[in-house]
Amino acid sequence: MTWALLLSVTFIGAVVQSATGFAFAMIVVPAYVLLLNSAAGVQIAIILSVVMSVAHMPRLKSSVPTAILKWIGMGCIAGFPVGIYIYNMLDLAMLKLMVAIFLIIISLENGIRLWRGREGTEKHHKGLLAGVGAISGVLGTSLAMPGPLVMAYLSRTNLGKDEIRATMISFFVFAYITILIGQAAVIGIEKETWVSAAYMAPAALLGVFFGHQISKKINERLFKAIVLVILITAGAVILFNL
Repeated sequence: MTWALLLSVTFIGAVVQSATGFAFAMIVVPAYVLLLNSAAGVQIAIILSVVMSVAHMPRLKSSVPTAILKWIGMGCIAGFPVGIYIYNMLDLAMLKLMVAIFLIIISLENGIRLWRGREGTEKHHKGLLAGVGAISGVLGTSLAMPGPLVMAYLSRTNLGKDEIRATMISFFVFAYITILIGQAAVIGIEKETWVSAAYMAPAALLGVFFGHQISKKINERLFKAIVLVILITAGAVILFNL
């Protein structure tokens, strides 16, 4: 029963991430930690995110806005060491609280903009992009969730659905591989964690395929509405689990 639940959650999380560009870790990490009764659930989510992002990247790489991705990636690198420190040394409750409140506020504001039909911003300031990347790097190494803040920013822009998905998947390829290396070098990854991730990988890859098919049927406005609902839900779930 435990493995059936793990595989089901993995498949659902992969479908949502493939269709929208993010949300896998937000869906699976709480379930993994609960079902496995171990913090290794975070590392399993990181491993599977690498697998899914690499598998998905060839279909989207032509839509990547490279200038935006570059500055977010540079900021992310700066945030990784802080996230490792927080993971090892500090109580995560305050970090979770701040992230949850931010996600809810920014998502509600984005929802109002979408409802009023206001256009997203066309200007992308390098400092803001790097700042978003840095905080996402902290969240990535401490909570295995580098995606929500980047998606919250991208959903405020005038980027199209495929550009947003491509940016997120490309960011995950870079971020999760780096996070995985950092976790392995600083914290260590047990053999059982690798084996568990290998068992779940087929369900994740199947979810990637179905999610990609679903994304073709979602228009731009519905896509951004779904993203906002996921972000608000993520904030609420984080608050609930404090």
